[in-house]
Amino acid sequence: MRHIERANERGKSDLGWLSSRFTYSFADYRNPKRMGFGVLRVVNDDIVLPESGFPLHHHEQMEIVTVMLGGVLTHEDSMGNKRELKAGEVQVMTAGTGVNHSEWNHGTDEPVRLLQIWVYPKAHALVPRYDQKQFDEKDLQNIFHTLVSGVKKEGALFIHQDAIFARAFLQKGKSASYDLADSRHGLFVFVIQGKIKLDLDTLDERDTIEIQDEPRVEIEAIVDADVLLIELPMV
Repeated sequence: MRHIERANERGKSDLGWLSSRFTYSFADYRNPKRMGFGVLRVVNDDIVLPESGFPLHHHEQMEIVTVMLGGVLTHEDSMGNKRELKAGEVQVMTAGTGVNHSEWNHGTDEPVRLLQIWVYPKAHALVPRYDQKQFDEKDLQNIFHTLVSGVKKEGALFIHQDAIFARAFLQKGKSASYDLADSRHGLFVFVIQGKIKLDLDTLDERDTIEIQDEPRVEIEAIVDADVLLIELPMV
């Protein structure tokens, strides 16, 4: 079972300082057919202009993963964290019982580009927590490298859900396979850049595909490609 959503089919919002594309219903974008995929609830593709950002706001009962694609984003929260996030870094935050945070682009010339992804946790009323990690691009060359996992292990960030986030930089003509940790899980594929092929399906930049009932996938880069995979429970 596969469902492809093309980049131009996503929801969109333009607030001037913030340009967003929504894979699933969010804010003023309401699509009853696009409310999430398993425990995956939000995939927002954001561009934050210089000297602007998200003011202090509240979240709870959600695992939030931010994948930085460009620029520098300053994070502050009610847990006492004040951190900068740069391209190649991933941030995880357990909103749990409640956390306030802000995200700001203090730069004067470079926009911030990021993916903000929300996953339902597998437990309620968790203690809020924060972590971030820089990933070296060489570790992601032509192989799907784990960024985030529901299992605590060295080299990956932890979230409270049986999900796996993996990313690969594929050179033109190269292929990389991914074997699901649990054959009952679904797989969400996001083409950050480039163009790929999955069997007979071709995906361009910012296209996504949802896959079920396939324990293994192989992805070939038609041109150089940057690909994010999310394996996740369907209930």
